Amino acid sequence: MKATCVVETPAFLKGPNVAALLPHPLTLNPYMRNDSINRHNRLALVLAALALSLSVIQQAQAAAWTTNGPMITARYGHTTTLLPNGRLLAVGGYSTNFAYIASAELYDPATGTWSVTGTPAFIRGHHTATLLPNGKVLVVGGIGASGGFLSSAELYDPATGIWATTGALAAARAYHTATLLPNGTVLVVAGEYGVGIHTVPVGSAEVYDPATGSWTGAGTIKFARYEHTATLLANGQVLVAGGESTAGGPTTAELYDPASGTWTTTGALAAARAMHTATLLPDGRVLAVGGNDLLMGNSPSAELYDPSSGAWTATGSLVTNRVGHSATLLPNGKLLVTGGYNDVVLSSAELYDPATGLWTEAGYLANACQSHTATLLPNGKVLVAGGQGSLLVSNALSITVLYDSASGAWTGTGPLNTARRSATMTLLPNGSVLAAGGLGASAHVLSGAELYSPATGSWTPTGALNTTRVSHTATLLPAGKVLVAGGSGGTSLCLSSAELYDPSTGLWTATGQMANARNSHTATLLLNGKVLAAGGYTNVYLNYLSSAELYDPATGLWTTTGSLNIGRDTHTANLLPNGKVLVAGGAGATGGGLASAEVYDPATGVWTGTAPLTAGRYWHTTTLLPNGKALVVGGIGSNGGYVASAELYDPAAGMWETSGSLAVARAYHTATLLPSGKVLVAGGYSNSGYVALSELYDPATGAWTDVTVLATARESPAATLLPSGQVLLAGGYNGTYLGTAELFSVGLGFSTALQPQILACTSPLGLGGSLAVTGSGFRGASEGSAGGSQNSPADLPAVQLRSLESGQTTFLLATNWQADSFDSALVWGFPPGYALATVFVNGIPSTGSVLNVGVPLPTAPILTGAKRLTNGVFQFSFTNSVGALFGVLASTDPTVPSSNWTALVGPTEVAPGQFQFTDSQAGVAPQRFYRVRSL
Repeated sequence: MKATCVVETPAFLKGPNVAALLPHPLTLNPYMRNDSINRHNRLALVLAALALSLSVIQQAQAAAWTTNGPMITARYGHTTTLLPNGRLLAVGGYSTNFAYIASAELYDPATGTWSVTGTPAFIRGHHTATLLPNGKVLVVGGIGASGGFLSSAELYDPATGIWATTGALAAARAYHTATLLPNGTVLVVAGEYGVGIHTVPVGSAEVYDPATGSWTGAGTIKFARYEHTATLLANGQVLVAGGESTAGGPTTAELYDPASGTWTTTGALAAARAMHTATLLPDGRVLAVGGNDLLMGNSPSAELYDPSSGAWTATGSLVTNRVGHSATLLPNGKLLVTGGYNDVVLSSAELYDPATGLWTEAGYLANACQSHTATLLPNGKVLVAGGQGSLLVSNALSITVLYDSASGAWTGTGPLNTARRSATMTLLPNGSVLAAGGLGASAHVLSGAELYSPATGSWTPTGALNTTRVSHTATLLPAGKVLVAGGSGGTSLCLSSAELYDPSTGLWTATGQMANARNSHTATLLLNGKVLAAGGYTNVYLNYLSSAELYDPATGLWTTTGSLNIGRDTHTANLLPNGKVLVAGGAGATGGGLASAEVYDPATGVWTGTAPLTAGRYWHTTTLLPNGKALVVGGIGSNGGYVASAELYDPAAGMWETSGSLAVARAYHTATLLPSGKVLVAGGYSNSGYVALSELYDPATGAWTDVTVLATARESPAATLLPSGQVLLAGGYNGTYLGTAELFSVGLGFSTALQPQILACTSPLGLGGSLAVTGSGFRGASEGSAGGSQNSPADLPAVQLRSLESGQTTFLLATNWQADSFDSALVWGFPPGYALATVFVNGIPSTGSVLNVGVPLPTAPILTGAKRLTNGVFQFSFTNSVGALFGVLASTDPTVPSSNWTALVGPTEVAPGQFQFTDSQAGVAPQRFYRVRSL
């Protein structure tokens, strides 16, 4: 095969760093062909009292338990480890076949499902698993095949899913503890050892060094013990307490000092306890809860250890005595205790409040369980997985349930200088927000723009647009300027003009005009840095546009590209993770809401129909979710009524499925993806008038919940996510044009003193490079977990990247993390442009930092040898810049014009910088020529 490779490398525009506009509903066109605005005005007086009555701030619903996708393998006595990429690794345990198992699986919070990963080398249960600073997981000891105790250890690499053995313990053990020390080594303490029923507690401790893969002795512990707890204190020492022992261990406690490698006794527990929990609280004290002793039975008591005095004091007792339970520190500082057993296995949960020292009930799990795991996720939820459902039989469980303690609320912030509806809002890298254009008092189209400062909660004017406009689009370009295009002007005409905002000067300058005047269209930033404008409405009556065009920041010019199959406006357009653009719904010439959807491929410039929506709609919203699916919400339906339904588009299957319904059918609302992965829907207009109720969609469960109400009901506001994790909602209309603004906070209730802080991060970040983040508090003030063998700490940094234009999110794998730094694995498969980096520790998010992900520079591709697949299909490969975007043309005659060549499906990046494409016609042609072009 011959390959002619022509590379058209896009140039970079130079400019200051600017953050992008988050996905938002299309702005209203005051010159729409329907009577929606007039209808709103007529209803304004009638609905004013209703809007006021809805403006009272309400508390969110109480935290609840929800059932998620089950584990692939039922298990108890396993471990569950939070990885830096936000996923959970479940390893080993005891299953329903009365045997320990050698399986592992991964839980993805974005999808709420489990998937199989590499198989461990050893069958084991009642072992420990510890995340190392290099991002790998150290699994140690446990009980293996035929009930033998293990000294083996192995490492899991999340980047490859592969296990590798490492140095073995000097002494085999199970029911031991493992603690990651501040210097990155791992302390393993005591445990159980023996043959059959003749077991004894282990009296040794060992330290694992990841640098050498070897173990060394860690001094002589005072009491041999197992089923104890080990808690890392704020001073770096480790408190070991309770456990079964042959020498009074259930009440003893001792301290390990990593600096000296020595053990010292400390104050004794007031109650003997084993299989209890011990958790470091934010104030530095340790809370020991429940447990039992072979002689004393189980206990409802709890006590607090004070490192400054070395003494334990009693605190409030549990509502229900329990042993074999879990304990998880929540972001708000309360402790969630779940399951366990006394005379029976328990399904109840309860909360401890350090401020009062009291316990309160916290609902019930779907199944009673003990010897389960509980892990605090980066989004603040607690995941309970597996466990044993009965004390009489094995009865391993595969259940997965989630506890959510968030309680969001709206608060007021400074008002806009100019009341405006249907404005665009763009988050800038310094954290300020640009609001531009829109419709103002007396239905005047606006040219003014202003900036919001989260630090002061106030708005200040900035340079005005050169042209008044509403129903326009605003897109952040990779070079840092904001492109505003089209819309309607003050003369009721649709606009073809476009202009650029420069944040460094606060001024707008004209750029190339679009080929078509259009409003209520969409603008999507592509992976190559160009902007795709699609559809809309033009000046000719009932002329819904099917045309599309591309803006090239390098030249400032627009060029036409393939047309939509159906003309439409007030539709939505979203960049999918595969680089294609999904257009859904809208209004068309047939009247009412369209159900059709189509996908644009930048590699071919062609639109292809995909499965239709389950319900036609326009003035809806579409939000890209962390799982790669797109969520469509609300809108006006094909019959003119307001739509309550929601549906999901799966790019892999090209299909839609319904996903619950809003409590209030609405259109003209906003939908904002939160750092937790939930979607906040706010405002809008419904059959009952202007909407104040906000609702949250949880992709992990597919459920909608009422959250709280806006202080002012409104439709057609603008919304954007701030680096703080709050959502800014501004302007809109409810019978009058609004200048008020509100902030939504997710309500995790954490103390700012515990919040991680970002000082710097790599920017610009080249795809294929590593993101380095420095700051403080990257290791939490508490491990946030139970302290026993099934300890599942969350005090590690999980770093999320979020594209400000497309909304695509990803958590990054780590190659090294410390209390003040995080180095990621190679970043790829992420859209160029501005992104928000957020560090989560113990479910507490940092204030995000905006960074620039560079547009890749392609080099001339050289095709490697062709590979014949089946049925005459050939596969071609080449290497190039990570993230580069290409199109492929094929022909049997290289002399014909490029316009006569056949466009193939664009190359896929199968690994960083490794590209492949296929040609289904290659096998039937005597020779075939290819052109691989950068886009």
